[in-house]
Amino acid sequence: MVYNSAVTGKKDTPLFLPHLAEWILLLVSLGFAASYLLVGVARVAYPYDLDFIEDDMVLQAWRLAQNQPVFVPPNADFVPQVYMPLYTWLGSLLLRLTGVALWPLRLLSLLSTVLTAVLLTLIAHKLQPNRVVALSCAALFLAGYRLTGGWYELARVDPLFGLLVLAGMTTAVYKHQTRWGLVATGLLLGLALLTKQNGLFVAVVVGGYLLWQHPRQVWLYGLAFVLVAAPPLLYLEWSTGGWFSYYVVDIAYASPVELVRVWPVVRREFLGGMGVLLLLAGLTAVWQVQRNWRSLFQSPWLLFMATAVFVSLAGRTSVGGNLNNLMLGLCLLCLAPALLAGEWPQRRDGQMGRWLFVTAVCAQFLLLRFPPVPYAPQQFLPSAVMRVQGEALVGYLTAVDGEVLVMLHPYYALLAGKEPGVHVQSLWHGRRRGQQPLPPDLVSRIQQQQYAVIISDESLYFETEPALLALLEQYYQPEPLDPTLSPPTLSGLVTRPLLIYKPKPPS
Repeated sequence: MVYNSAVTGKKDTPLFLPHLAEWILLLVSLGFAASYLLVGVARVAYPYDLDFIEDDMVLQAWRLAQNQPVFVPPNADFVPQVYMPLYTWLGSLLLRLTGVALWPLRLLSLLSTVLTAVLLTLIAHKLQPNRVVALSCAALFLAGYRLTGGWYELARVDPLFGLLVLAGMTTAVYKHQTRWGLVATGLLLGLALLTKQNGLFVAVVVGGYLLWQHPRQVWLYGLAFVLVAAPPLLYLEWSTGGWFSYYVVDIAYASPVELVRVWPVVRREFLGGMGVLLLLAGLTAVWQVQRNWRSLFQSPWLLFMATAVFVSLAGRTSVGGNLNNLMLGLCLLCLAPALLAGEWPQRRDGQMGRWLFVTAVCAQFLLLRFPPVPYAPQQFLPSAVMRVQGEALVGYLTAVDGEVLVMLHPYYALLAGKEPGVHVQSLWHGRRRGQQPLPPDLVSRIQQQQYAVIISDESLYFETEPALLALLEQYYQPEPLDPTLSPPTLSGLVTRPLLIYKPKPPS
């Protein structure tokens, strides 16, 4: 069997692994991949939120499905999240077919994750012909579920963003010789920008690579990118009177990078969680430079890895940056075993070296620490008790005579047939992290005791910010919420309803 090296274009002998080592790597890869898929499917089917931001994402898509505006001034009914519009638009199309529910948006994320794993397998097989090594690259990505915080199938933009970025980079690497390849790369990365703001930085790096490859035709890439991304962004900015850029630019970038977080994140999550992948990528770079330093520019995967790691590190170390930001960096780094295996035929190491390769990949699986089947960690798998608690909370809210405000989980109010009201986390962000006054209509509703009950998780920053808390305590009396009505979330900032506010009697 022969293959075309992605670096040199030469035909080389493939990396033959010892038979036992290949079986070990295959079984480990399948075990970790199946472990994620079992948990991911279970979480898609769970009917209540697993991350409190899911509430606002499904309500945002539902508003668009009902042709209601999304990027509106902060008010008592709705404030959007700070993400770009593509995921919301796709989610709204699904909700028009299914009705309001979490599972369609989660299914979109799960399919994006699975397609990313498939694409990683195909890329890895192009880099080297060993199918087991290619499969292990995809399985490493799925095994990174715990390291990245359990966001692979949630109603969040990150899985779709990662898929579009990887697809755009793949097209740039393998189809840049054709005009349609340049156009397709621009289209995919334009869609990535419409999914998440970081797509702009990725598009610039990929554009630099294409400029080096095709200085006279790179305009096709740039034109396609602009034609895909610019019209919807300009339309949203015009139609919302500037509120679109207020959220996706002003608010989204109001959280600067905290330099004191850089080293702890590098030490724990990159060196500690992805350390072997970084080592394999480093060895590949050293071997390429030893042979011909220009090969680093002929195969851009190491450049794209560095780009993805930078995006992940910047997002993770910004104020409020959570583990979901690690997904893109992990995704690209999972190609490191295939890159190294593609270099291996250039080396003269014997069977011991090939065993070391398999041992290193298996060690990376252990670093990621997502256990293989049949065990699924309770940290991520919704329990029967959680489902019962969610059903009980919906039943309680349904029986309430009057309006309700479930401040961090408004989707529960919608399930109970009530108006959901504003999501307090997005309200806090939309007010520049609580620096601006509360919306007058929300203040009026609380003063007039318009809500029959208000339910609070007592989470940091949001329900407990001084201005909101003082207003609540002036007109409402808090008491502990029955634990049977208190389903927890499992990803991100773990929260659960703790207090119920009821109107104070007239004095």
